[in-house]
Amino acid sequence: MERVRHGPDTVDDRGSRPRSVGANSFIGDYPVQWNYHFTGSVIAIVPVVVLFAVIERKVESGPTAGSVK
Repeated sequence: MERVRHGPDTVDDRGSRPRSVGANSFIGDYPVQWNYHFTGSVIAIVPVVVLFAVIERKVESGPTAGSVK
């Protein structure tokens, strides 16, 4: 019986992997350059923070709009 694997480990194309999985490819037998890890993490998180800042008011006001009489 062949074992079926699901998830990011099964992606063969390195460009299609998510950032969190790709970051582990930097860690190996050689010394880790943490400045590249930090830079990549900042680049990955900035769009998420900006998007949250833009839609935060709508997200916050949506659930409470129907509860006030």
